[in-house]
Amino acid sequence: MAESSKELRLITFRVGPETFVLDIMAVRQIIPYSGTTTVPTAPSFIEGIIILRNEVIPVVDLRERLYPNSERAEAPLILITLTSAGKIGVKVDEVRRIITINSDALLPPPPLVRGVRGELLIAVVPHAEEIYLVIDIENVLSGDEKRELATAELQSPLGS
Repeated sequence: MAESSKELRLITFRVGPETFVLDIMAVRQIIPYSGTTTVPTAPSFIEGIIILRNEVIPVVDLRERLYPNSERAEAPLILITLTSAGKIGVKVDEVRRIITINSDALLPPPPLVRGVRGELLIAVVPHAEEIYLVIDIENVLSGDEKRELATAELQSPLGS
């Protein structure tokens, strides 16, 4: 076994027709989706906000980002993640399971399929009978969107 190879624990989740995976260490919590509160001053890529343990968390609808105008899931979930832009909630259709893979199993995606937002899809990994798409949570939001989120007024001045 190569020295550079290591075990990775990934959480699998479905958005639209595909199953994606994300490093489990990026996920802080999984909560049921019960709606969001729309904030008029929020950037357009933010569906709304939720309050979790007295903290305002912006929510991004991953289905809307990847498959705009597609049919909604019946019981979506929110993955609370920590990114360089702070905590964000990522709305997904379904969380499946946690898998462990060897890092050598990660394959680079072909340039043609990186398309959705280029850097969002960082690898492909075959596991058992499935092929998973590995996303980089840091790239769910573009650099410009992260900057816009950092300066957005998502919290009422009265709430501070």
